[in-house]
Amino acid sequence: MATSSLSNKQIASSPNNENLSVPKIAAAATNIIDHHLARIVTGNAENLRAHLDSMYKLLRPDDRLTLMVQLESGFPNRFRYLVIVTCVGRQETEESAILGFDVDTNEITIGMTLPIWADLDITLDGDGGFKLTSYDRCHIFKPVSVQALWTAYQSLHKASNQARLYNYIANNGVTHSWIEYYRNPDMRSNQIYVNEWNQMDDILSHRSDSPHLYQPLSSDEETLRARIHVKLKEIMLQVDLDEVTSKFLREQLENAFQMSLSPYKQYIDDVMLHILAQMDKPTMILPHLYLGSEWNASNFDELKANNIGYVLNVSREIDNFFPGHFKYLNVRVHDHDDADLLKEWEKTFRFINEAKANNQCCLVHCKMGISRSASTVLAYLMKESNHSFTDALEHVKKRRSCINPNGGFRNQLLIYEGILAANKTFRSKLNDSQTTTTTTTIGKKTVATPAISSTSIGTKSTSNLPVQRSSSPNSIVFMRTRSPNKSSPIVVVPRQTSEHCKQTSHVTTRPNSMI
Repeated sequence: MATSSLSNKQIASSPNNENLSVPKIAAAATNIIDHHLARIVTGNAENLRAHLDSMYKLLRPDDRLTLMVQLESGFPNRFRYLVIVTCVGRQETEESAILGFDVDTNEITIGMTLPIWADLDITLDGDGGFKLTSYDRCHIFKPVSVQALWTAYQSLHKASNQARLYNYIANNGVTHSWIEYYRNPDMRSNQIYVNEWNQMDDILSHRSDSPHLYQPLSSDEETLRARIHVKLKEIMLQVDLDEVTSKFLREQLENAFQMSLSPYKQYIDDVMLHILAQMDKPTMILPHLYLGSEWNASNFDELKANNIGYVLNVSREIDNFFPGHFKYLNVRVHDHDDADLLKEWEKTFRFINEAKANNQCCLVHCKMGISRSASTVLAYLMKESNHSFTDALEHVKKRRSCINPNGGFRNQLLIYEGILAANKTFRSKLNDSQTTTTTTTIGKKTVATPAISSTSIGTKSTSNLPVQRSSSPNSIVFMRTRSPNKSSPIVVVPRQTSEHCKQTSHVTTRPNSMI
């Protein structure tokens, strides 16, 4: 599964559009594509580059790709992609349409075109897919994973909100005239592929329900729904949401409860999206510190709205999406127990505080904002706010309940807690051991000399220490006497030797002072 971002700077297609030919996959050019605003969720990372290059060969030069989601396919060696394409229309406003791309071994074609009008309705089908209804058309799409479903669901809602904002009405002849370009017969998929884009659940076969496990449903609906919510969240935190479908999640629930949950398919989908939304929104930990996911790191508008100028990327597999707009620091680790995060935390601490000093916010993210980035934020709180590991964990969990550092990171956080405590103790003793001074005035001169309390050293008084006299009227003579106890320090005693000398003395003492 690959997730990436693309530029809205399109790769120019052939200047002879009237002689359009379908590009061959094998002949796809290697083009430079800058990361910017699009969302791409696919399940075939090894083919992604070639498929993208071929899609851009079909797009008009002024159009940009804002979403690309891989869908399930009923044919072997064939890939299906739901793509949102956007451009500026005749009214100088943004218009969008959905294209269905079919990719097989030899070529890429378009099996569906659907303008996004103001009446577009998006609903979940309760079986890992969603239904789009607009004007006189209805289509059902089944993404390859939960993450793909969530990405498509959000992006389609954003595009439909834009259509309602500008009141795009079907077939009014004013907007979306550019769609005809993508209906060119030379681009059209063969009919068997087109049929799959138009299939409906009540016409063609679809995925069977989960097997019944012959257990009766609970009569207490509220209790069962609450149990489903808790268990579903637990399962979602344990799996890779890029690799599983909502049907898989429902089957895991059925195995856990030992009962069929078919009547709750719609409810499970709704709860799943609710949990994804909670996991997807960046969490403010401190006024200058946010914790989030890959989606947050790729959401340009959200980053700007939250005054984020610094992005701390704690992942091995995720790129920096907007290097020209934000300052980045990368900690390239996988979410493994043996990954060494401890050595990075001083560097990440300084990076986050640099954002604070510049009156900006820092987003710390990994894939899901659960383990790697959460551990880094916990380490920051432990040092910045003098929290224990337990207190820091409680502080962050109250704000982002899904965090769950792996066992290796938890052990490193406990070690870090010990390091911080040792440093604090060392600094405290260092402060206590600073030498105090005695100020002595002789005539018009003031002399500062190291001193100790005249009361005692340990339990022994210093008032009766011997003094050596000097013949010089202005000299100060010190007599150094070592205590019989070899562990005691050397005592230095100032001596006034002239009755003409005017002496004032001020002694500053500290508890546990040391010479």
